[in-house]
Amino acid sequence: MSPVGVKLVCPLCRATVVDGAEPSGGACPGCAARYAGGGDDARGGVAAAIAAWGVAGIDADRAGEGLFRLLPDDPLNAQVTVTSDRRDGYYRWWVFVADGVDPATALAAAEAHAS
Repeated sequence: MSPVGVKLVCPLCRATVVDGAEPSGGACPGCAARYAGGGDDARGGVAAAIAAWGVAGIDADRAGEGLFRLLPDDPLNAQVTVTSDRRDGYYRWWVFVADGVDPATALAAAEAHAS
């Protein structure tokens, strides 16, 4: 499938991160948040981000569940969040970590929110 029409928006600042190309991880042009992932589901996106950032000791299933359990007003949402891109026919999942926040620390905090 052609990546034409792929759009990824930063969930932290709402800046367009990618528009028309296949995302590959990097930094948001609006707030400098790091992002990585690209999984076919949220767990896959979290697992890919964990691998890309070299984070050890985090369970992707539990961290992904914890990210989905965060309430909108939870301060952790301003540090780490998961979102999907928009594309024709399907989408991929990405993890964003705010500038200045350690991915391992943020994902461990997300993991702690899992049941």
